[in-house]
Amino acid sequence: MKGLESKYISRLDHLRFLAASLVVFVHVYSASGGYNGHSSSNLFLKFFLSGNTGVTLFLVISGFIFTVITRAGEERIHYKSFILNRVKRIAPLLVLALVISISLNRATVTFNDVMSAFFLSNMAESPLIKVFGPTWTIAIETQFYLIVPFLLLFLSKNGIKYIVALSLFWVLIRTLLILTYQKNLGEVPEFGHYSYLTMIGRFDQLLIGMIAGYLYIHYKNLFSSKLLLVVSTALVFFAIIRIYKLDAWNSMKPSSALLTYAEATTWALFILSYTCTSIKIPEWIDGFLSKLGEVSYSQYILHVLLIGFVSSYTGWMRLTPDHSLNAILNFIIFLPVVLIFSKISYELIEKPFLQMRKKYI
Repeated sequence: MKGLESKYISRLDHLRFLAASLVVFVHVYSASGGYNGHSSSNLFLKFFLSGNTGVTLFLVISGFIFTVITRAGEERIHYKSFILNRVKRIAPLLVLALVISISLNRATVTFNDVMSAFFLSNMAESPLIKVFGPTWTIAIETQFYLIVPFLLLFLSKNGIKYIVALSLFWVLIRTLLILTYQKNLGEVPEFGHYSYLTMIGRFDQLLIGMIAGYLYIHYKNLFSSKLLLVVSTALVFFAIIRIYKLDAWNSMKPSSALLTYAEATTWALFILSYTCTSIKIPEWIDGFLSKLGEVSYSQYILHVLLIGFVSSYTGWMRLTPDHSLNAILNFIIFLPVVLIFSKISYELIEKPFLQMRKKYI
């Protein structure tokens, strides 16, 4: 998505498309009857079934892009204009999702449900999260937007060591929370909620994105190696498989905080190597992937609605008796449909408001 404040980095839109598609794959695979994929010997299937890592990729990108836009805080953000731009970016589609959710839950919805949905849908079982589950990540992003101008100010005054120290301190806080739950409450299912769905478990990942943005600005040439892109791709691939096999997000082991920190770090390295690499991407491929990334917000929010429609009314195709292969084939068929739907949503709902944005630097 092209912003108003800086040179457009088209490859970030490529990665936004990847992040959204990873999440879509997991949801389609489950809804269409795929199961036991993690026990498969196929490493590619294991990686894609760890597709919830797409959320981490989204968050690291967020921290990255605002740091790059402001040149690590050297350029000051006009807070009011920044927040208004974020509202114009997020609110139109989110409000539509909220209206649909309330309509589908009108018999049980309460005023508190409605209030919880306004950028706080990760804090309560709102109707929004029931129908459009991925909106909890939008809540985290919005909470980050409220504080990122201050973080960038602190970065410019105190240097990158401040953000690094804050990210490590946050890991310590998470570790202490895990140890507290272990000792006082034993295995607490709700802890996975607090760790996975809220800023408690995600703030350090946003900070890692900021660190990557700083490195992009000041040390871009260090990440241009073609070999580094190969290494970072392999690292992401195998690290994500291992981290999700260990169920780090739901684990009550102190090491889980470090594992999810490592998850974000591997994505940060991949972002740096992919955006800085000397490898040239053909212009038509770059443009095509950028257009797909442009609609990633609609893809991410609306795919659950389309999955629900297929599951309830048309049913998933049974193309082969192999459950895993059948689920993969359904994803291949479903993805173009959701992308077309997302493009329509982008043009009619998102784009008119995006054109109303103003510069905030």
